[in-house]
Amino acid sequence: MTQDVNLDRKLLPGRILLWFSAFALLILFGYSWSMPPVDASGFRQTQTALSIDWMVRGGPWLDYLTPVLGAPWSIPFEFPLYQWLAAVLSSATGISADNSGRLVSTIFHVGCIWMVYRISLVVRPDRVLALCLAGAFAVSPLAQFWGRSVMIESTAVFFGLLFVWAMARLHVQPRAWVGLVAIVAAMLGALIKITTFFGFAAFTVLAVAWMVLREHGWRPHWLATHWKLLAGGALAALAALLAIVLWLQHADALKAQSALGVQVTSEGLAGFNYGTLQQRLDPATWWGTIFKKRFSGPVGSNWVFLIFLIAGLSIRQIRAPVVVLLLAYLMPMAVFTNLQVVHPYYQFAQLVFATSIVGLVLWWVIQRGEAAGKPGRGVALAIFLCLLSVGFGLVKSLKDMKEAREPTTISQIADLIRSDTPEQGVVMAFGDDWSSALPYRSGRRAVMIPDWASDAALEALAGNDDALGGLPLVALVNCPNGLGSTPQRAQWQAAIVQRYSQGAQMQEIGDCKVWLRH
Repeated sequence: MTQDVNLDRKLLPGRILLWFSAFALLILFGYSWSMPPVDASGFRQTQTALSIDWMVRGGPWLDYLTPVLGAPWSIPFEFPLYQWLAAVLSSATGISADNSGRLVSTIFHVGCIWMVYRISLVVRPDRVLALCLAGAFAVSPLAQFWGRSVMIESTAVFFGLLFVWAMARLHVQPRAWVGLVAIVAAMLGALIKITTFFGFAAFTVLAVAWMVLREHGWRPHWLATHWKLLAGGALAALAALLAIVLWLQHADALKAQSALGVQVTSEGLAGFNYGTLQQRLDPATWWGTIFKKRFSGPVGSNWVFLIFLIAGLSIRQIRAPVVVLLLAYLMPMAVFTNLQVVHPYYQFAQLVFATSIVGLVLWWVIQRGEAAGKPGRGVALAIFLCLLSVGFGLVKSLKDMKEAREPTTISQIADLIRSDTPEQGVVMAFGDDWSSALPYRSGRRAVMIPDWASDAALEALAGNDDALGGLPLVALVNCPNGLGSTPQRAQWQAAIVQRYSQGAQMQEIGDCKVWLRH
């Protein structure tokens, strides 16, 4: 009986984190249910929702449409497993594409929390530790916010965690079906989002390397004992590599069919994705953005996380796993530096490694508290993490969502286009980059002409109607932009505006001019 009481007492901190996280997630999910996906990084959320919406409307499911850069409208990035599931749910229930996306994302997020728990139990059968790790991930403000967004993030993280679980199982219980799970999880993880799966692959390599060093794994006996683990990892890596190469070739071929789409192929975006060596070596990148902004994700405060990190590195009992987790957390930042700097949601890809450091420290505090006859220490630390999550997560997120509900120039233009133009038409717009917000909220295909459009693309748009794909132009939107950076580019832009504005009714909304064709 005493042992049961002690165990329940030690499990309490982790349970507190999970109970609070479920409460916070339900609030965020419910509050965002009645609003479009523009609460944060609306550019990416609406892009995902747009693809789901056009699947529901009868578009292709493999070469799925994201009609923002002109005909033939298909510019696939990730393999659309998440979009398929959301589209099926939307078709079956009649809920909107953004709400079906939120629901699917949330289900995968809960699955991620469960996978963290299961992985911990495989590595070390300690329920207290497993609850601490799962709870630390669940209570993270960043995890709660992005875990229910209309994005592929939680789906990609789930398959990354499934891969880690399978590799851990291969180590302790090598079975053929577990190896198959590792291969399938690696393939899907890479296809859904290779930049996310990279972190889990790196973590697995680091963990195996640590195990090899600790167990003298270069010896023949060790290799003979663990050949299934090594073979499973090698096959999973090869399968993932082959799958992503084939998918990128297919996706790039589709993108190259349009003048603007060719600029967002994997080759065209390579510089943006990886950043530059100078950016990686610049102290301002690591201090001004990575530390000050991105390090707050695990617990809501960069300085508090730094304290957890220092504590983890100073505690001999957990130092080695903390080092492995820290390296796995930092590696995506070092490789995909620009993406990590520009997009705050990219932190979700490796967040679980940082929160696991927090969970390990919490577990150690629980153990020391029990040994010292002060079991309340673990509960106090768990409550502290919940308070951080409220202040830096729940309150801030609700405030941001409330502000995002307010009308904007783009939302007003979208409402006007939706109500006053034929559905089977195309919108052409300047001044909103290649954001999907306008086409998604207006329900129309679009040719969003960004400031970075090439000279060849501008010349083509000024000279022919190929970008419209044989459909009528129903609206032209001209917002302030920097497209005309040279006299020739300004001339092409003027030609496009003159050509498509003739005979159309013009009105001003905010600082944008809008021409409608009824």
